[in-house]
Amino acid sequence: MLMSAHEYVAWMARLGRFSESAAAPEHDPRVCASYLQLHARWLAAPLDGPIVAGQDGVGLYRDPLAPGAFGWALVGALSHPVVPLSAAEIVARAPAIAATLADECGEAIVMTDTFEAAEALAPTAPGGERFAWLSSPRARFGDDFAGYLASLTTDRRRAARELLARFDEGEGFRFVLSPEPPSEAELTWIAEQLTRQWGEDAAYALAQHLWPVAVAGVRPSQALFMRVFAGDRLAYFNGYLVRGPVITSQSTSRDLEVHHDGLGVVIDLKAIARLVDAFPAIRCLDPTCRTGLDDPPSIGVAKRKVVNENAYKPVLIVGAPAQEFAAGLPRFDARLGWVPGTTAIVGRRL
Repeated sequence: MLMSAHEYVAWMARLGRFSESAAAPEHDPRVCASYLQLHARWLAAPLDGPIVAGQDGVGLYRDPLAPGAFGWALVGALSHPVVPLSAAEIVARAPAIAATLADECGEAIVMTDTFEAAEALAPTAPGGERFAWLSSPRARFGDDFAGYLASLTTDRRRAARELLARFDEGEGFRFVLSPEPPSEAELTWIAEQLTRQWGEDAAYALAQHLWPVAVAGVRPSQALFMRVFAGDRLAYFNGYLVRGPVITSQSTSRDLEVHHDGLGVVIDLKAIARLVDAFPAIRCLDPTCRTGLDDPPSIGVAKRKVVNENAYKPVLIVGAPAQEFAAGLPRFDARLGWVPGTTAIVGRRL
């Protein structure tokens, strides 16, 4: 059946898939309601793409801000969202997903972005072979920033130390990581910078910023924000989401008139240093190197400069996408059943 975004959130709450006590903030109906309100206000339109609701909590839609194949409902602009289904449930529901999409929309092509299942999943785990996998390395750290730097490869460690020296606070840069969400004026600045940078495609990037804002209003312990100042001028504004011990880079915007090569990498390094000192429950930064099979491989070059641990995120494919980058990947086909892949993992590892 087809639902609006608000109907979908209410339906998931009735099923018990969404609740105010859910571990993932995107499964809290209050956060979803806040995000939808922010979306309608800042993007001048509600999130009105129809959601296809399937068996026992499966929701899919075409993100109106990034048209393409069907993906997980509501969370198109969210990096590595948690899906409230186990891997076994997703695999078991693949035939129903294909049938429901064919009945409701006349086709059955699904290619999600990277996600996390309700239970931990790895490429070599039972059922892992049913998914495509994207390499998405992370930065693991303990209680000592020097120890984290020592864990990097020689090249990464040398580059990190050079960048930290170049963007030292003595050189006029300030890095402020805090739970304080953007003010009205800051959100306006973010929207202006993104519009200048991306033009008609700015709406998707702005929606990425709205997720941590929505989370901060309901669950302030699960959102953090980094403000970077060059002198007295705001140069960067980044948003992060916290899920357990992992903090995920969710959004970024910058002053297009301020050019400092390497500053984006330093932001992650400074975030790690602050997390080590002030947020002991967080011990892993996911810089979200790539989130989609259609992302160019170059998108993760800068982000990979801070990573020290391999990690992998699944992608669900249903149907037969025509894109060349999907060739050879595991998928479910309504006629053929599960089609095994010839490519194990997409993207570079450490």
